[in-house]
Amino acid sequence: MFLNTIRSNPRGWLIVGVLFLALSFSFAGRMSLPVLIPGWEKEFGWSRGFLSGGAALIMIVMGAVAPFAGNLHDRFGPRYLIAAGLVLSGLCIASSAVMEGSWFFIAVYCMAAAVGYGMVSVPVASATIARHFERDRGLATSIGTSGVGGGQFLFIPLLAWAVTAFGWRPTVVAFGVTIALLGAASLFFLDNDRPAAKTAAPGEVVPGGIGAKLLHLARSPVFWLVGGAYFICGFTTTGVIKVHLIPYASLCGFDLTTGAAASGVLAGFDMVGMILAGYLTDRMHRPALLGGIYFLRALTFVMLLFIADNVTLLFAFAVLFGILDFATVPPTAGLVASHLGVRTMGLSMGVLFAIHSVGGAIGAVLGGTLFDLTARYDGVWIIALALAVLAAILAWCIPERREAAPFAATVAA
Repeated sequence: MFLNTIRSNPRGWLIVGVLFLALSFSFAGRMSLPVLIPGWEKEFGWSRGFLSGGAALIMIVMGAVAPFAGNLHDRFGPRYLIAAGLVLSGLCIASSAVMEGSWFFIAVYCMAAAVGYGMVSVPVASATIARHFERDRGLATSIGTSGVGGGQFLFIPLLAWAVTAFGWRPTVVAFGVTIALLGAASLFFLDNDRPAAKTAAPGEVVPGGIGAKLLHLARSPVFWLVGGAYFICGFTTTGVIKVHLIPYASLCGFDLTTGAAASGVLAGFDMVGMILAGYLTDRMHRPALLGGIYFLRALTFVMLLFIADNVTLLFAFAVLFGILDFATVPPTAGLVASHLGVRTMGLSMGVLFAIHSVGGAIGAVLGGTLFDLTARYDGVWIIALALAVLAAILAWCIPERREAAPFAATVAA
């Protein structure tokens, strides 16, 4: 059956494959910092709070870029946007091999690279897939955007091994050059055509300029409910877990490769959770599904309080949190598509991505600051647990509304 689906839209599925790879490398580049934190603390004498602040800065810059990148995608298409983002971020990562001072870390590794990450983001990828699919859009989007977890699953443990075996400088050069080369190759596979969604859905509001579009979002109660939950989503995932899980594992006595392996397992199950959630989104009450995911995520933070030196519990947490990590994406995006439409999905998802990034930045900084003050992470996990419960409540307050129009299909944020 899946082969028939591919045969029905081979060009579209090729785009899905290219975007899977683009997101895999882009997000692995973005998440390379936790692998490098222990070594940079020793070599440069930088504090955990300072390095966590760098991770927060990456998220803030990404978030600031994402709405503009999404709007550029809506207007001009993805080809040059994605290629330029990969080349820029790859070159910034590679050039960090000559880094000697904190200014280079902030200006190049964090800020300039984050501009590239914002150009190759999940909103841009999901909007690109929406251009090529009317049928099977939810499945295609879930598979394409699952590259977010796939890259971390494959490359974070590999990077940790390479740093241990060869040192961090050769590792970042090889990895960064690979990302840049992928960006150049993507020019031959992506295009700016719009074969799908050429007309607005019945009743869909399509404002003119970016200001009118943003006003349209601001007037929607659903957008604020989704945005509030997505802010917490960023805090609990990209903020406290993606930045601090590997350092926390080191604090518990595990070596760098074990912590990175747990992070890789988590990312691998990101793919499982996202595809499963994409399947359920088309079949369940979406606010109930989204709220349930947030509530179960809250419970996983209890496990972190008892990990100590229990490697089995560490990997059990990685599996469960991974399943719930990006599982919020399909129901979130499906609700936004139903209530706000898909004609401006690039911008809408870009704004949500910015909100998610701000939450992640606050989580990253808070985690590093509390660790510097207390030498513990317990308070961070308790705060994350409480906020995840709040996100569940916000999700349950969203009204369900499914449209028969073909443009109300699920696209990822």
